[in-house]
Amino acid sequence: MKAIDVFYLESEDISSVVVPRTKKFKIGDKIMDKNGTVYEVHSFEHICRTFKDITGLVVHGKFEGDIVNLVDKE
Repeated sequence: MKAIDVFYLESEDISSVVVPRTKKFKIGDKIMDKNGTVYEVHSFEHICRTFKDITGLVVHGKFEGDIVNLVDKE
């Protein structure tokens, strides 16, 4: 899935990966960035813009790139 935007807060070492709102993601899911680094979805940041429902997947660390891959559960 293509991320709409990625915000990184260096002082807290967290990223908000903004994606179209979907029921695809749950807290505790693992996502991967372009470098293959795996992050656990810690919480959601709900954002509502006119005519667009989007959400931020909040993860610890610096998420790189604009492609979000859901890691299959083993």
